[in-house]
Amino acid sequence: MGVIQYHLYKLEKDRAIVSLRRGLYKRFYPNMGLGVEEQEILSVLSQETERDLMLYLIRKQQTSQKELSEFAHISASSTNWHMKRLIEAGLVEARREAGFVLYRCRGDPARIVKLLKNYHPRIWETWAERLADLLT
Repeated sequence: MGVIQYHLYKLEKDRAIVSLRRGLYKRFYPNMGLGVEEQEILSVLSQETERDLMLYLIRKQQTSQKELSEFAHISASSTNWHMKRLIEAGLVEARREAGFVLYRCRGDPARIVKLLKNYHPRIWETWAERLADLLT
C-alpha cells in the first residue's frame, strides 16, 4: 500500500493524474483536462447504486422515489440516502408535487453518458444491453 501511495503521490505531483476525495474514498483520474464537475460525475458513476439511479433518471427524465426503489431493488430509505448524495453532488434535483418527491437529472444527459462511455466502457456495455432488452 505504501508503494502505491508513493507512486500515486508522485504522479499527482507531476500532474499526470488528479484526485477527488468523496467521503471515505479518494479517486484518481488521468489529467486530461477534466474539470471538477466531470470528476464529480465520474465519482458518482463509480458507485454502482448511484450510477444505476442516475442512468435510470436519464432514461426516465422524471421519476418518484418509489419507482427508483423498485428499479434498484433497495428500500425507500436507502433510495433517499443515495438521492441526497446525488443532490449534494449537483447531479439531481428534487421537487414536491402532490405529496410525492419527484427527481430529475440536473446535468446534461449526453455529457454524463459520454463520460460513462469513455471512462467506464464495461459498465456502458452492460447498460447498453439492458436498454436493448427494454426496447425489444
